[in-house]
Amino acid sequence: MPYATLLERSLLILQGDDTLSFLQGLLSNDVLKLAEKKIVYTAMLTPQGKFLHDFFVMDDGDRVLIDVARARRDELKSRLIRYRLRTKVSIEADDSRGIVAVWGQVPSQPGLKVCRDPRAEALGWRALGDVSGFDGVAGDYTAHRIAVGVPQGDDDLVAGKSFILPFGFEDLHGVDFAKGCYVGQEVTARSKHLATLRKFIYKVHSEAPLPPAGTPVMRGEANVGELRSSSGTAGLALLSVEEVLKQVPLVCAGQVLQVSVPEWVKAKLA
Repeated sequence: MPYATLLERSLLILQGDDTLSFLQGLLSNDVLKLAEKKIVYTAMLTPQGKFLHDFFVMDDGDRVLIDVARARRDELKSRLIRYRLRTKVSIEADDSRGIVAVWGQVPSQPGLKVCRDPRAEALGWRALGDVSGFDGVAGDYTAHRIAVGVPQGDDDLVAGKSFILPFGFEDLHGVDFAKGCYVGQEVTARSKHLATLRKFIYKVHSEAPLPPAGTPVMRGEANVGELRSSSGTAGLALLSVEEVLKQVPLVCAGQVLQVSVPEWVKAKLA
């Protein structure tokens, strides 16, 4: 089975009587369903509804685990502590366990906590624990994620600027419109009620390796979007839905792009 050790990911441990209610008032998804689902993908937003962090929340008995980008773990921890006030929640970093992504069969090594990636079935599984002796064939997780067409955190979104719905958060099961209030909920709900999205994250492919993230995508002289994360000749780009539907050539740094909608998308793109 192909796998990748996610050295760029890390864990926080939250515990205390108020843990779930504390998170419920902050995050875009319904963490009260954690006992049933075992893992929830979610985002933390600004009051203006803009992206700050995305991460996984996992049930761990009397504790809750957060699987987050290592480079921004301390920032997330500090932000959670600022919101904590007098609630009964402790928040600590956990460097005792590794995180592995597995696509293919379910990993069965003893001592691992294994959860299906809730964003898209094709992404596979996430396993936490002692991953030093992990069996399988090492793979390129970034290439796999981009092949599935799933955006991820700071690789694709811009903290403090991006809204989450153009990045497929509803279809990736990262937001729950039936839950109560949370930080940024009003703007996110209003965007949902607009019914259609003007920009969306698409899969793109070129004949040569793609340029860096942030490179503009053009239709003639008109800027219609920009490239986000990529791996070789495959990548993701945030593009004008209207321009994509015209089926006219789009170019990034001189390279003509083949554009396609990820298979997991159900959103109305018109």
